[in-house]
Amino acid sequence: MSTSGPRPETSDATADPRPGTSSWAAAPPTDTADDEPGRAAEPSVPDDRGDPAADYSAEKRMGRLVAVTLAWWAHGGVRLLLAVAMLYYGFAKVWLGQFGVTGSGDALIAFGEMSPMGLLWRMVAFSPLFQVLAGVAEVGAAIALLWRRSAPLGATIAAASMSLVLVLNLGYDVPVKQGALLWLVLALIVLIPWMPRVARAFLGRGPIDPSPLPTLIPWRPVARVTNVLGPIAGLALVVLIGVVTAQMYPSRMLDESTPAGVWTVVEDTAEPAAQLSEDTRWQSFAYDEHVYGDRAPAQLRLADGTLLVGMGVRNPDGTVTLSMTPPREEGQRVADFLSITPTEIVLTFTEQADGTLHVTGEGVDLVLAPDEDGSVLFDRGFSWSIRPDDPFNR
Repeated sequence: MSTSGPRPETSDATADPRPGTSSWAAAPPTDTADDEPGRAAEPSVPDDRGDPAADYSAEKRMGRLVAVTLAWWAHGGVRLLLAVAMLYYGFAKVWLGQFGVTGSGDALIAFGEMSPMGLLWRMVAFSPLFQVLAGVAEVGAAIALLWRRSAPLGATIAAASMSLVLVLNLGYDVPVKQGALLWLVLALIVLIPWMPRVARAFLGRGPIDPSPLPTLIPWRPVARVTNVLGPIAGLALVVLIGVVTAQMYPSRMLDESTPAGVWTVVEDTAEPAAQLSEDTRWQSFAYDEHVYGDRAPAQLRLADGTLLVGMGVRNPDGTVTLSMTPPREEGQRVADFLSITPTEIVLTFTEQADGTLHVTGEGVDLVLAPDEDGSVLFDRGFSWSIRPDDPFNR
């Protein structure tokens, strides 16, 4: 954060000589012409050494300077903390890491099976545009917070962003409500020095006082150095957090080769169970086109309604290894869910001339066909013009 010192205050010796405006007033010249004819009058030289009023005035000014400087340092600490948080969350969205990207591998979960937080995550993940713009707003707020002249703008943007985040967290029961509230309060704290001007602009009349300028270093020789080093340090912080945040998330690539897509079972060599509730044959299968590292999200719906979720890995020999578990249950701790050993299935997907997939593997021999109804969300795409079936809201 760049810093600068205020202009030196006018000394007592050049202050307004009117009573009450200086520790001493200019004394009238003493005329000694009566004693020595022809000699010019000489002004008397005031001496405030040892004057209690002058000592008190100097101490008062020094005390005020120290108090104001400490207040700006506390203000700067809040600004820096808020800027770091905005940079982290902002870059997490810009890199599409916080919410990820919705793909075919998440197509089988039903609306009623989602948690409120899961619904919000899928909504944001479905629109990279929304996610990136939200991240740009937070990164922009952070950059503005790091420079003192743009600090009020950055705090205003951060307060607006955190207000929206808090509303979403409250509406979708995201467990970091207190965190969003904290960042909102910190943004409002940063705005405090400029609030009187804003209030006067909207509610008052008359001229508006000049905007206060955060001053962490009130001594000009030092401030000249920090004015150069501050912006460099701020830029380095932005780059550092951006790079570190990008490395926190696995690399992502697009692979639309088999078996990516949403599929439904059209043929199965396995015999059905006597009761539907006991039928563990496949009903539908979804495999994501987005690959994170070497793994892609996958979902499997069984005939009895059971949903299995997990990841798939394409092996060098052309097979695919699925690692599947039931979805996390309500009330189940994260540690307990992660301790579940997934069921692994090695499968071979063979694409046939009619577009179907022949799937073989451990206890599996069936045929999958593309599920057009199950992939409308991903196939619909964007259109600037109105389509014949608009509004298509189902």
